[in-house]
Amino acid sequence: MTAVAQSHVIDSLQRVVALQRHDSLEMEALLDLTNEFMRRDLQQAKAYAREALQLSKTRQSVYGISSAYSYLVTTNQNLGFPDSANTWFSKLEKVTQDNPTYTKVLTQFNTTAGLYYKNQGQYKKAIPYLLSNLKLLTAENENRAGLFLNIGNAYNNLGDFKSAVHYHLQSLSLFEKLQNKRGQSFCLNSLGRDFYSLKQMNRAQEYFERSLKMKIALEDKRGSIPTLMALGDIYTELKQYAVAESYYNRSIQLAQQMQLPGEEVRGLFQKGLFFKTTGNLKEARATLMSGLKLVQRTGDSTITAQVKSELLGLDLLEKKEKTDEQSLLNSLNTVMLSGDRKAQSEAYSQLGEFYSLSKQYDKAYQYLLKFHLLEDSVQGKNVLLQMKQLEEQFESEKKEKEIALLKKDQELHRLEASRQRANVVIIFVVLVSVIIISALLVNRYRVKSRTKRLVEMERMRNAIARDLHDDIGSTLSSINIISQLALQDANGSAPLFQRIAQHSSTMMESMSDIVWSINPNNDTLEQVVSKMKEFASEILDPLEIEYSFTGEDALQGFAMDAAVRKNVFLIFKEAVNNAAKYSAASHIRIAFSKKGHAVQLTITDNGKGFDTTGATSGNGLRNMQERARFLRGTLALASSAQGTEVQLSLPIT
Repeated sequence: MTAVAQSHVIDSLQRVVALQRHDSLEMEALLDLTNEFMRRDLQQAKAYAREALQLSKTRQSVYGISSAYSYLVTTNQNLGFPDSANTWFSKLEKVTQDNPTYTKVLTQFNTTAGLYYKNQGQYKKAIPYLLSNLKLLTAENENRAGLFLNIGNAYNNLGDFKSAVHYHLQSLSLFEKLQNKRGQSFCLNSLGRDFYSLKQMNRAQEYFERSLKMKIALEDKRGSIPTLMALGDIYTELKQYAVAESYYNRSIQLAQQMQLPGEEVRGLFQKGLFFKTTGNLKEARATLMSGLKLVQRTGDSTITAQVKSELLGLDLLEKKEKTDEQSLLNSLNTVMLSGDRKAQSEAYSQLGEFYSLSKQYDKAYQYLLKFHLLEDSVQGKNVLLQMKQLEEQFESEKKEKEIALLKKDQELHRLEASRQRANVVIIFVVLVSVIIISALLVNRYRVKSRTKRLVEMERMRNAIARDLHDDIGSTLSSINIISQLALQDANGSAPLFQRIAQHSSTMMESMSDIVWSINPNNDTLEQVVSKMKEFASEILDPLEIEYSFTGEDALQGFAMDAAVRKNVFLIFKEAVNNAAKYSAASHIRIAFSKKGHAVQLTITDNGKGFDTTGATSGNGLRNMQERARFLRGTLALASSAQGTEVQLSLPIT
């Protein structure tokens, strides 16, 4: 899963680069690709670093330039090009000096310088750069974890295994906290080296095997090389020689496959020592000579001195007179300058053997004594005890953290359960409240609707009573009076009976309008328009006045209650009556329309018109205005010699 995720990361970064936007995002993607390929393909990593450098220079990014220089130092050094590595290191140093306050550039330089000198075997020179970064990198992230790891490795090379284990355990703890598998694999490998140096083979083997398993899962081929060598050393000590040789061969083949001459030299050196241990001096010499030819490309003075020292040791074992005392002393001086106490111990042992074979027993005794004292200092019981205490402390802290995390999880589960219970109670209360409020709202709506209906019914009753009183009552009174007059004057009763007939007709018409207005079957628009057409036909046809209705479709969906229907019809009736009686028109047009949130009824005739200022005092026009206000609408009247127009505008509710 991790390897697949890393492949996805590389694919995503390569897609960003392929866009060729030449922006900061592309620059960062190139640097990230360089970092990814540092563990896979150094040649490809070097190519990406050069692209990143070119783009960083174009964008004048100091951090991008320093990052590219840093990668070029490391790739050239690991590929066995020390001169190129030195050139890029000088450029990196110059950028850092030109930007002394740029913390990110300074920390990057310190890290690169530490590894640069460490890879050359100059461990004493490497450590101050690495320790300087501890003051700069205070955040608990991958950079600080990697710094702990590099410092621990430097102390291991100096033979200070207590300090090495201290920093390696700090690094492992932080990488575990960050869930960084690659970092954990490095730490496990370094801890294995610490315990191997102290001849604690079982503990060392455990760490190396855990490290190798992780690196294989991560597809970290480059990181697997030193771990394979280390397992070869372990099985050599356990005298399982066939297994040991297979591990050495795998490490050398992998280094050749990845074109890593530095790692290949170390593999050949370890394999040469393996052949020396098994007594195969011929193979030991051939393997070491192969390493010596290749070591010139890496610039690692320490491994060069170690290879030469071992070749001289083989000369001693073969009792050849050409053994060079000065070469052994030169090798001793080289490893002493590097600070590598382990290599220094081996140099003392070889000088002791040399002087013993040369019968210079006083010098042999001195160097063998130095050998044992140095061995005791790095492998003494106190050191082993302190390392064991550090390891136990690390495991104890790890368990305490796990217990604390477990307690925290339990507390979180308890709080979550409590929160869920509270949520259930809240939801229940909300649901009950919603039900109660809904019931109250429904009940309120019912009460309001019932009250509204009662009010409307009362209003309608009052209107009917008023209409009956005003229209029908007054008409009946007129009929009664006229009838009395007709009875008293039998000879001149014809005109009176004529008036009775007219009043009766008017009363019947009013009664019909009242009944029509309160009948619920007449609520639809079609019924209203039908009533209007019926009235227009009765009034206008006998007078031979043409009329037309238009725009009825515009009123679809517009409902009228009894009061609205009645008042609209009466306004229409009054307007048509006036046109029929007074306008002398030959055509009347009735139009319906809808504008915005209003419905309009327009009645237009082509008559002679009238003076609107003098007609406003009439009851008919005044009644029309009052009915329009009752409907919350407006009534507009316009008249000229070409005709008259009455326009009623009603709001849509």
